[in-house]
Amino acid sequence: MASSAGESSMAKGKGWRDLIVAGLLLIAIPSLATEGEPRVLTVAVEAPFGIDPHFLFVGPNMAAARHLYDTVINRDSESQFVPGLVQSWEETDETTWTLRLRSGVTFHDGSPFTAEDIAFSLARVPAVPNNPGPYVSNLRTILATEIVDALTLRIKTDRPNPTLLGQLTNIFVVSHIAARGDGTPAGASTGEFNSGRAAIGTGPYRLVQMNGSEGMSLLRNPTYWGSPPAYEKVEIRVIGSDASRLAALLAGDVDLIENVPPGDVARLEREPRVAVFRRNSDRIMYLIPQVGAERLALLTGSDGKSLPTNPLRDVRVRRALSLALDRSALAARALDGQAIPTGQMVPPQFGAYDPSLIVPRVDVEGARRLLAEAGYPQGFGLTIGCSNNRFVNDARVCQAVGQMFTRAGLQVKVETMPGSVFFPRTVEGRNEFPVILYGLSLSSSRDASYILSTAVHTRDVQQAYGQGNRGSFSEPDLDRMIQAAITRSGKGRDEGLRQAMRVAIDRVPIIPMYNQVTLVAARRGVLYEPRMDEQLLAQQARPSP
Repeated sequence: MASSAGESSMAKGKGWRDLIVAGLLLIAIPSLATEGEPRVLTVAVEAPFGIDPHFLFVGPNMAAARHLYDTVINRDSESQFVPGLVQSWEETDETTWTLRLRSGVTFHDGSPFTAEDIAFSLARVPAVPNNPGPYVSNLRTILATEIVDALTLRIKTDRPNPTLLGQLTNIFVVSHIAARGDGTPAGASTGEFNSGRAAIGTGPYRLVQMNGSEGMSLLRNPTYWGSPPAYEKVEIRVIGSDASRLAALLAGDVDLIENVPPGDVARLEREPRVAVFRRNSDRIMYLIPQVGAERLALLTGSDGKSLPTNPLRDVRVRRALSLALDRSALAARALDGQAIPTGQMVPPQFGAYDPSLIVPRVDVEGARRLLAEAGYPQGFGLTIGCSNNRFVNDARVCQAVGQMFTRAGLQVKVETMPGSVFFPRTVEGRNEFPVILYGLSLSSSRDASYILSTAVHTRDVQQAYGQGNRGSFSEPDLDRMIQAAITRSGKGRDEGLRQAMRVAIDRVPIIPMYNQVTLVAARRGVLYEPRMDEQLLAQQARPSP
């Protein structure tokens, strides 16, 4: 849907939603099941998902997968790496890691978990065909795997890689028997996973039924190797509308919801029958200017015709966009105070964060001066592309960004669409939007290495760099700086990453804006521990004492 950024479209319908929510607050929320009855947890999530754990590397798919599968290396709610299927790990030398597996683990079908399952899963990741968002960046530097014995795996890398363990927290382990398929490296197809036939994992829940785009039904895995989840059955429903998801919670139709609308947090916190749980997430939200294309149809002059050259290729124009942003106002208004303004690529608790870099102040006149210096004293027209169901208040944020750009003299349109359309449409090589809104979760690295290597580095399919570089930015000198920093270990690592981040901020391949906050709500009687990676997991919920 295209609209003028100057319109206040996000206000439409808000009054009616407030009346509906206020009325629903008067409805009594049913109590939990009585003692002796099976405990059922009904969860509402925002976006549809698939359960092929190697297809489309996005949060909704990963959250769904964590119910059914374990990753090679586990991470907890704080995104710390903890023992799981791999009980211990050792860096044998600079390019060798030895993983020792937990004994006695079985898959949902009763077959034993062994090193062959990890080796098969690692080999399947790059082989999944027609994958619009492959997991291959998590295989970066892996040269070979060697099965030492049933419970020992050796991974060889082509260079020192201090972030390998973090990469492996994103690689889900499937059964090499159930997913063998036709014997090709990809094994079973994505369709066979989504049908349930190949969806055999070692996770805390087993799949009962996949309900297409509407959700899935789960049953507690009685042979799970870890602490059993509190709820025996789980129903996961997809409810895309924020208002509908909240209404379902308040009516007692669901027990737990993700992505609570930030504007409703204060009201819900005053409601005794609802509990709100929050945690600062690891997701940095940013804009991606399209700098690779020499011209774009959605970049226009005052006559409405496409410009002959792409203004975004000029760093002065990109800096002007950054100066036009009022990050504090974005957090306060577009996100109702439930976000943390930033100009950096990592949150404060992660490696390479630079406390000397303050949040950039808005400077509209400075933005206009830079545009004039670049040859655009009257500005130009551009379109911002945005999902409307993937990130918190994403469409509302894009409208606010568009209004800020308009004040700097640009003529802005905003086009929003579901994530299922947005992500394939904006992959590198297909992205025709001058600017898009995007965000990365950084739990797999806990420092700036992931965002630098994924969103800033030149796209290099062979080396698995630049997978998230949807603006086709490329500067070889910065690439070399990033590669040197991410392969460094020890005391100099943070400073190397910090230096690379400072240079990247100056060159503006992306424009960081704010750090998201994870917001989850449950009916009273359900406790929930939010995760830093924002993924909503039924196993994180439990009945209150």
